[in-house]
Amino acid sequence: MSKYRRGLTLLESIVTLGIIGILIALLLPAIQRARETARLTRCQNNMRQMALAIQSFHGSNQHIPSLYNGTFIQHPQTQWDEYHFHSWQTAILPQLEQTAIYERLDLTQPATDPANQDNVNIELPVFLCPSTSNYTHNVPDLVQRDPIIRVGTAARSDYEAIGGLLRDPQSGGFGNTAYDFIELSIWGKPRYDDDNDGTFDGLYRTRFADVTDGLSNTLMVGEMAGRPDVYKRGEPDQPYVGPDGPVGQPAWAISGIFWAIAISEHHGVNDTNQQGLYSFHDTGVNVAMADGSVRLLSNSIDKAMLHGLVTKAGGEVVSTE
Repeated sequence: MSKYRRGLTLLESIVTLGIIGILIALLLPAIQRARETARLTRCQNNMRQMALAIQSFHGSNQHIPSLYNGTFIQHPQTQWDEYHFHSWQTAILPQLEQTAIYERLDLTQPATDPANQDNVNIELPVFLCPSTSNYTHNVPDLVQRDPIIRVGTAARSDYEAIGGLLRDPQSGGFGNTAYDFIELSIWGKPRYDDDNDGTFDGLYRTRFADVTDGLSNTLMVGEMAGRPDVYKRGEPDQPYVGPDGPVGQPAWAISGIFWAIAISEHHGVNDTNQQGLYSFHDTGVNVAMADGSVRLLSNSIDKAMLHGLVTKAGGEVVSTE
């Protein structure tokens, strides 16, 4: 005599599946939030490592790293030279325990030289935000300009030195060259010669003592994530379109044009990754201050406050609290 086995009825099955669906719907955002929190923490750790490395470099050399490193020429002679030096991130590789890569780079040759291709294409996690998701994996079409010749590729970076605040030329009160419209942050910049003919006679170098606004009130490094693709307000604006695009040259190993790392006075947080602080975090952007601290600047931070944090000697009274 067989025993009767009672299973779930159709109605009970539907109710059970409905309950499971509701639980998944409730848990999924929490899981995604936990993952993003972990990515945000990793990003902040990357930023902290870079900030400490810059401070260590300063302690040894009495100035922060140059934006343009190498011995093939003494300093950028023209604006186009800025695309070929070894970067500030290269300069701090020994402080980031990447001495082996640093020693393999040939500083007697441009960073874009074929002799350096193998090393500048090495992807380093410390220079990449884990929240970033963009179309272009590395920086294609490194160029030799005047004339333009494609010379190679390089691994990209989501972090950038904050060069200063780019004022609108219509604001007045500045000189006649592109760099005269930039109020400097902690980093040095190329310097025009007395003839003002488009050539340079050296570099400004910055010491922490030159930061009269206070180290805790001056930005040093920030996220400009997603480059070389262009993003605006959370959406892709256009994919990478070539070496003459507006995003500079966001490779960790290779320097870029100075104006591309200046923050436009028209941009707030997460407006655009072109001359603006930008991340794929939904709450704000991670930045490293000159005192070595790391902060999350909110999307809603007042522009005037943000711009006050960019400059090193503007005399503004600002706070991120």
